[in-house]
Amino acid sequence: AVAAQMNVLNRLGADEDKFKKMHWHSFDKKRSVTLRLAAEERCQFLKENIVDVDGKHEHILEVEDVTIDEDATSKKKCTSKKKTLRHKVITKVTEYHWKVCTDYSVYVYAGNDPEGDSKIILQHRSASSEIVMRESSASPRPSKTIHDPIDVSLAWLLQNISNKDYSCNFSIDRTLQTCRTPRRNDDVDGAISFFKEMNIWCEKSKSYFLGLQDIDCRREDSLDPMTKPKSCVKLQSILTDKLFVPVLPLFENNSATGVDESTGKIVKVSDSSEKPTNTSTAKFASGDLADISPLLRVGDANLFLQEQCHSLDEYIAQLNNTFPREESGEVISALEASSYMLLCHSTRITQHFLDGVDCIEGMLRSQLIAAIGKEVNSTDFTEFVRFHSKKILKAQYAPKPFCHAIRKPHHYPDGVISIEAEEADNPSGNLDPIMTICRELDDTSSCMSIPINAATSVKLTGKRYLHAWVSHQFEGEQENTFKLVARARQFSSFLLMIGKITGPDSFNPQHAVVLQNKDEVLIPLLLNQLPTPKEFRDAIESLSPEQKHFASAFRNMQLESSVFGVCVVQLKPQLEALLGIPSDSLTKEIRLTQDLFSLFIDYQIPSDLLSFDGTSDMPLAEKVAVVKKHVKAVQEMIEELKVKELEQEERKADMRMEMQIPMFRAGNAPPVAFGAGSSEPLCSLKSESGRERRKIMERAVRHSPQSLSSYSPPNALMAESTIETHSSSQVPEAYSNLKCEQESFGKQNHDDSMLDFTQIPKKLDAKLDKLDESSLRATIIKTGVSWTKKTQTNLLSPLITKKLYKNDQKSEKNKAFDLLDALSRSGSLAIACAELHVIIAATHSFDHSLMTTVIQDNVNPIEKMERSTLIVASTIHNEPVEELLKDESQHLRVATHSPAIMDGENGN
Repeated sequence: AVAAQMNVLNRLGADEDKFKKMHWHSFDKKRSVTLRLAAEERCQFLKENIVDVDGKHEHILEVEDVTIDEDATSKKKCTSKKKTLRHKVITKVTEYHWKVCTDYSVYVYAGNDPEGDSKIILQHRSASSEIVMRESSASPRPSKTIHDPIDVSLAWLLQNISNKDYSCNFSIDRTLQTCRTPRRNDDVDGAISFFKEMNIWCEKSKSYFLGLQDIDCRREDSLDPMTKPKSCVKLQSILTDKLFVPVLPLFENNSATGVDESTGKIVKVSDSSEKPTNTSTAKFASGDLADISPLLRVGDANLFLQEQCHSLDEYIAQLNNTFPREESGEVISALEASSYMLLCHSTRITQHFLDGVDCIEGMLRSQLIAAIGKEVNSTDFTEFVRFHSKKILKAQYAPKPFCHAIRKPHHYPDGVISIEAEEADNPSGNLDPIMTICRELDDTSSCMSIPINAATSVKLTGKRYLHAWVSHQFEGEQENTFKLVARARQFSSFLLMIGKITGPDSFNPQHAVVLQNKDEVLIPLLLNQLPTPKEFRDAIESLSPEQKHFASAFRNMQLESSVFGVCVVQLKPQLEALLGIPSDSLTKEIRLTQDLFSLFIDYQIPSDLLSFDGTSDMPLAEKVAVVKKHVKAVQEMIEELKVKELEQEERKADMRMEMQIPMFRAGNAPPVAFGAGSSEPLCSLKSESGRERRKIMERAVRHSPQSLSSYSPPNALMAESTIETHSSSQVPEAYSNLKCEQESFGKQNHDDSMLDFTQIPKKLDAKLDKLDESSLRATIIKTGVSWTKKTQTNLLSPLITKKLYKNDQKSEKNKAFDLLDALSRSGSLAIACAELHVIIAATHSFDHSLMTTVIQDNVNPIEKMERSTLIVASTIHNEPVEELLKDESQHLRVATHSPAIMDGENGN
């Protein structure tokens, strides 16, 4: 491409002497060399003439003259003559003659002085044309126009020409870190930049020459049709498709070569058809074969260049015969036509070069696809990362599926929670759980505080899990969607809370829901990526100290709020602790459990009315029977209250009915529809019983314009409690122990050694900043707006799917918090059977798609994801990277591509 471009410049006027001067300025003097097209135009008035212009229409009139002659015999003789009269309108027209002079130069100059001694003129031509205007005296062109110069730097081109024999010496420095592939490196990028700038220069220069052609067109339009030339060749008729372009992505499939040990010469193995006379055979020599390249040989490349020169010279000769000669004074001559052709040819050289380097990259892509057998996408990469993580990490540190059964030890699960990914390219496929780096915390005695309202906070104890979710995202590929899925089994129940970890011992639930009897809820999760530490540092670099402090404080808040929490409370064990009965007492008491939940959720019955109040030495069955007795008593009381309130409302309805009767007895006409379909006389109302009288009046009032108000049940069903409560001396021992344990929670001081989850994102951020990791981003997890809940009203009915929006979610949260308030006695009883899953998310963002990352950037995304996974796992487990790897081979491999993380320091 460099040599082909030099051939174009040579025919633009850069002969051997001029080229040597250009190269001397660039190579020896180290000065920039610029190619410029400078042009100007002048338009001046010449004269004004009045000419006769024939009209377009001609009128023809034929006239016949008749002559009568008398001869000697007095006979008359008639003769006639015909003549044609032609009439034509001739108009006096004023012509304005203008002279348009053009002057342009194509030259090269060194440095920044275009008019200095270094100026080398390649082409220069001045021409003029006379334009005759008849319609107006206005000037057809501006009096003087100086076009903006069109420049392009030739520095890169001249630097890649040898100083000795002026041959092309372009090469790629593969030792540079920026050299990734034969296409993606600084040398090729410089070549592409030059050829694109050269292409822009050619397009602008072509536009200028087409503008000169417009002057000729204006001149031809002003000429008399009788004097106008019969044919005028346009520049657009110049086609360069048949010109040979020597820039082609061709490779030579050389035969295998080797060294004959007997002669020491390099020979082609395929050419050696005869068996050697001695027992020695040809062998490949690495030193001699290092120069063997699939590229075309220099001789073949020179033949291509010769063919280019031959085709250019032939076309230039053809243009010289077609267009006016340079000395003719015409604005468009053979010189402009040849220049226009060379500019078109240069643009084709640029396009062939760009296509050629892209073809090489396409070959790499094809080879990679052929080696793998398919074009790998993000889904395939996710599956491989799952496989690869198990291969390099020890079993206790390897990522595991986020899918946890909700159960007591040695019991059947009450349900399951999981975070599942829905593939973007296969939305109807199976949902697979995400993989997280999981650390189970040993300290289960510490408690987390959960505020359920302004006055009540509930203490949670139980297992705690710390999860790190390391995902990836490739540019241009559709992202997967993620859902938190919770499912309850039949005759089982649990309470699910979702929120943020706000401190070392505090969890702020933003959503809550109670799931029971095959309920299922699907909560969409949204991932919001934060800037990397490097991006944040670069962004605040030029800010004022106050602005930096504000940005840093806000980022710290974002990092602390990125700790996502999912808490699961098992209801049956907590219900047993609340009622003061032994563990597993309610395992097979399904009806009793359902009744208890109904009393707590629907009627908000105080737990003291239902708790076991007998002695601790009673058998298990008797303890459960006592609770059943209390439940039955409360249910009977509720039914009595319902009946009593119903009767009360009936009496009120009767009174309203009775108040309507005197109006009818006074002789007032009953409503139109009162007796419709009924034969009861009005006087019989008094003799009927109250219930029958109400039925008759209800039928009347139903059709009456003055309808009675409907019955609305009261909000509160509990006015008084007739059930006796026992003194504190009768409270069982198990309940006393729980109360003492709860009281001890309030006296505990803050344990500084307890793990503060909100500080982990900060520690991870600091480590990424130290390691200069510019692709791993902290990620905030949020819940979506629309949830999906599936419920089953009874055993035989199908699942009903409904959407939960903001108000529905708030209603579910209120129900769950009411139950939690009851189970914890408004915070006085700790929730022991709970699991807290703390999730810290990070996303490795790639700048390009998967295949582009491998082919163009020459980056192995597996190593990048492996590095990110090790950094996060080291921080989560608080262990050095060396302790996480499975064996010594993995140590050596990781130390090769990521030596910075193998420093032996702790994860935190």
